[in-house]
Amino acid sequence: MNADGTGNAFGGQATHVVQAGTIYGGVNGVQNSLPVPRQLPRAATCFTDRVDARGRLSELATAENEVVLISGPAGVGKSALAVYWAHSVKQRFPDGQLYVNLRGYDRLAPLSPEEVLHGFLSALGAPVNRVPGDLNAMSALFRSLLDGKRLLLVADNAGSSDQVRPLLPSSSVCFTIVTSRNRLGSLTAVDGATHVPIRPLDTHAAVELFSRLSGHRDTDGATQLVLRCGRLPLTVRMAARQASSDASLTALLEELTGGGDRLEALSALDEEMEVRTVFSWSYQQLPPATARAFRLLSLHAGPDFSVQAAAALTAVSETETRRVLRRLTAVNMLEETGERRYSYHDLLRDYARERVAEEESPEERTHALRRELSFYLRMADAADRVLVPERQHVPLDRGEYEGNASFADPAAALRWCDAELSSLVPAVQQAVELGRDEVAWKLPVALVYFLRLRRHNSYRLELSTTAVEASRRLRDRWAEAWSLICLGGAESDLERHEDALVHFTGALRVSQDINDRRWEATSAYNVAWTLRLMGRYEEALHRQREALAIHQENADHRNESITLSEIGALELNLGRPTQAYEEYERALAGARETADLPTEAKSLHGLGDVCKAQGRTSETIGWYEQAVTVRRRVGDLLGLARSLMDLGGQLAAVGRAAVAREALVEAVAVLDTLRDPMAEDVRRCLAEHYGEAHGDPPATG
Repeated sequence: MNADGTGNAFGGQATHVVQAGTIYGGVNGVQNSLPVPRQLPRAATCFTDRVDARGRLSELATAENEVVLISGPAGVGKSALAVYWAHSVKQRFPDGQLYVNLRGYDRLAPLSPEEVLHGFLSALGAPVNRVPGDLNAMSALFRSLLDGKRLLLVADNAGSSDQVRPLLPSSSVCFTIVTSRNRLGSLTAVDGATHVPIRPLDTHAAVELFSRLSGHRDTDGATQLVLRCGRLPLTVRMAARQASSDASLTALLEELTGGGDRLEALSALDEEMEVRTVFSWSYQQLPPATARAFRLLSLHAGPDFSVQAAAALTAVSETETRRVLRRLTAVNMLEETGERRYSYHDLLRDYARERVAEEESPEERTHALRRELSFYLRMADAADRVLVPERQHVPLDRGEYEGNASFADPAAALRWCDAELSSLVPAVQQAVELGRDEVAWKLPVALVYFLRLRRHNSYRLELSTTAVEASRRLRDRWAEAWSLICLGGAESDLERHEDALVHFTGALRVSQDINDRRWEATSAYNVAWTLRLMGRYEEALHRQREALAIHQENADHRNESITLSEIGALELNLGRPTQAYEEYERALAGARETADLPTEAKSLHGLGDVCKAQGRTSETIGWYEQAVTVRRRVGDLLGLARSLMDLGGQLAAVGRAAVAREALVEAVAVLDTLRDPMAEDVRRCLAEHYGEAHGDPPATG
């Protein structure tokens, strides 16, 4: 029960707030209710041409475990082709469609394979608390979950072969599409990907697209115009928006031919193309408030943004923001990527950044980013308060961070954190760049419980490190102690126990320097926790008793009972069952007094462990039965499985074979739901003792 750096251990009330209702009684049928992912973004309207490429994709989709690489220059329509074709054939992949934008060519860092796999595993139903942190283990689990499944995977905007390789399924009936501006030679040479190059539309197809969107029938004028647009679908679409069916194209052609700078990143595509001028047609016709929003939104660090974040950046109401975003989407200057979420095409983001740098003062750009950072801190704090109501929360200056921020329930808070994670991480770096070190330590600390719950270990380590650095720049030693505890927790969950011990010890030293007894107790608990994981039981026991004394001094009864349960476990590890029993009894009484159900369940199971060690079988069964009951209430699935396994073993020992079998069958079902390998051990036990292979794994097709 690793403490979260707040004086409250993870696995407290928050665990059952998040998971309550997961299991009541048996879990029959749970293993068959895994979700089918449907992640494809919206397909482009008026999709034109690419007949040969679509035919080639359909042909390749019949091969076993085929990987296709679609490559071509920026703006040529690689993503549009992949998504449009995927929608057209998705019925051929009944087990779902996975999609990710790898950000290989974004100003932001490309998505790591670990980040992508974490999202895919969650979409496939792998419980977040059972997702491994190691890349190889994650990739292996991903392949295992897809074994035998007929699934389509689209990995968009890949920057390198290494970014893609861990994502490739091994199932013979899966089909993978990768898009990239590069040819990714090793993906074709090493992984056998088939290369499908994409070039700008041919002139006839580009004119057809322009005519369909604009209504123009001036074929000669349209031909000249699309040639000047480089025959890129994006620029053709924007040019069509500026034209009307009853107007001449002469003025547009004159403007496009008349000179002006190019977006340098595109100059190599077509020397005749004036992309910036095409973009400016749409931009110059926007109402002033909409144009201001278009350029300010480019300051957002993440790949997409919500209506709320956009409202914070632009300092207008959410109602007006929604209107503005709809206007920008209507003129193809933004794309709607999900429910109330929007993004730029990467070329348009470049253009918007040019505009904001030229038209907004440095002060206004800074004010806009400060507003968004304040919004994110308010929302992260609100999520933390509903996910872990009993933990200590970051102090906020309500004058600066005022505004409505609340969530109806933990599920809503988790949905918000999940949706915003890819924006929250770079937002912390923006806070550092702006010198907003107060935000740079508070935002990571406010997110730490969510990050641990979702097993975002790499993010947690990165953000906790940033928090420590920011707190030290501020010379805020109280914040430094808290941030060090968060960093130690991240190291511990990555099984880097020596590093965790260094940071927990550093937090203990800082808390003693500033005479903060709460942080001192939390640090001592975490030092002891780490020592136990390292097998240093005597040292761990000494440290836990130090932490216990401080909790008692602070009248912190909840953390007192949590620490007592750890002391009970250590006494049992050291071969002193009588002392362990006494400590577990005290922990149980304290947990019940503070309504801390997870610690109550841990103490009940611990009492069962002690009685088991002493051969008191009938008492052992009673304690384990109580632990099962409480763990059902809190939805502690792994703990429930363990209690059921130990209960089943004790029941079998006293000849209650039928009841023992029921407990073990349910344990297998729970472990299968968690996709925990211990299920196989229990299944073998069932086969050995009862002659039947109960609890078969969930179907994968």
